[in-house]
Amino acid sequence: MEGDVEGELLLVETELQDVQDQIRALLEHQERLQERHSHLSSLLLLDSQNQNPPPPEDWSRAFHWDSRAHDLRFNLFGISSYRPNQREIINAVMSGRDVLVIMAAGGGKSLCYQLPALLHDGITLVVSPLLSLIQDQVMGLKALGIPANMLTSTTSKEDEKFIYKALDKGEGALKILYVTPEKISKSKRFMSKLEKCNHGGRLSLVAIDEAHCCSQWGHDFRPDYKNLGILKIQFPNIPVVALTATATYKVQMDLMEMLHIPKCVKFVSTVNRPNLFYKVHDKSSVGKNVVDEIADFIKGSYPNNESGIVYCFSRKECEQIAKDLRDRGISADFYHADMEVTSREKVHLRWSKSKLQVIVGTVAFGDAVRIGRLRETSKHNDTSLEEE
Repeated sequence: MEGDVEGELLLVETELQDVQDQIRALLEHQERLQERHSHLSSLLLLDSQNQNPPPPEDWSRAFHWDSRAHDLRFNLFGISSYRPNQREIINAVMSGRDVLVIMAAGGGKSLCYQLPALLHDGITLVVSPLLSLIQDQVMGLKALGIPANMLTSTTSKEDEKFIYKALDKGEGALKILYVTPEKISKSKRFMSKLEKCNHGGRLSLVAIDEAHCCSQWGHDFRPDYKNLGILKIQFPNIPVVALTATATYKVQMDLMEMLHIPKCVKFVSTVNRPNLFYKVHDKSSVGKNVVDEIADFIKGSYPNNESGIVYCFSRKECEQIAKDLRDRGISADFYHADMEVTSREKVHLRWSKSKLQVIVGTVAFGDAVRIGRLRETSKHNDTSLEEE
């Protein structure tokens, strides 16, 4: 009897997996049909207006900035060659077009606005929802000698004064400025200084990272992102590049409307990450044994103190696991939203500089894994919100 039940259970599980695969394939097919439907509808609209659709631009052709771009990419960023779509995106941005970039995490989205920021005269504004990611990128850019700064709740009064002078009067070296969406929607002073920057011809580009946060259909909807459309309204002649790792067709249409970039050039790269893999281990039901297993795994698999992240379900558990790992000789610390901003920043900086092997964070810390992409790009963690 037991064997019959187990056999039937296996058959049901197999059939369920087949159904899930079919659903996934149908959803992908639906998205392709929606995109095709949108394209055909636009062709009909143009035809009804007796207009011929313009030929697609060849963004891979030669441009006059190619030599400088190659020099900066190789000699400053230490990147030997472009990844798929990077050069084409940079060329579209440099040509003054609004651009929507859908590229997997680790695909090189940051270079798509950092390189144009250096090729352009003036200041590039980058909007990002993650304090930890902003801090890491600014730190990495400064290490390369690039005049970058951030204006967030953690910015010192001295740095804030310097940034406002750079925006207002063009005083001081500043090429890339990172802000959170809250700064756009809630700081009249900042928007006034940004207006003066644009009026003086010093605003060259607006980059909106994690653009899917604009859409209520996006997986990380962020209310203050809804107000970012003001940037295109207030600065209509400044190109906008919106970047995200994941966006369904519905989300793409939503954010193009909300950001007021309906005629943007869209680049969609593969989401396949051949350099990533999953490996699953059995976990003991005894808490102490689990920590022993984690410590043994870290010591055995990463003897050279490579950095990593351990996820927990609660903030209290993060603190306990970090302590337990330290007791077992692992350089570890915790990071979660209950901590003071300065304490979180200290932990993040220690981890970024490889002075800390393991960060133990809650599942809300998930976006932090993308921080590693900057290290990879510039060889050359927690979704910490502004309001936390």
